[in-house]
Amino acid sequence: MESYPIKEARVRLGDLHAAVVHRAAHPRITKNGKDPVVLVTEQEWRELQELRLERAAREADREATRIRPYLEAGKTPPGYEVYTREQIASGDWLA
Repeated sequence: MESYPIKEARVRLGDLHAAVVHRAAHPRITKNGKDPVVLVTEQEWRELQELRLERAAREADREATRIRPYLEAGKTPPGYEVYTREQIASGDWLA
């Protein structure tokens, strides 16, 4: 993966765009050597977003499976806290 400082990337933006679109390159751009970003096509970005959503759904399903027995038994699952409407409305739960 080629890496470019942001100033150079600005000058070469057209070339970098062409590299991403036509050669499936993924240039890395940094600002002062930090905070790297990588250029990808919009389709690749959409695919990454879809994968993130799928992963989040799988994690939510696993968590639901883990806490279901506690909820069915009327208990609070470990790692969870219960607040009344009054506590939430008053902001006491934030303390």
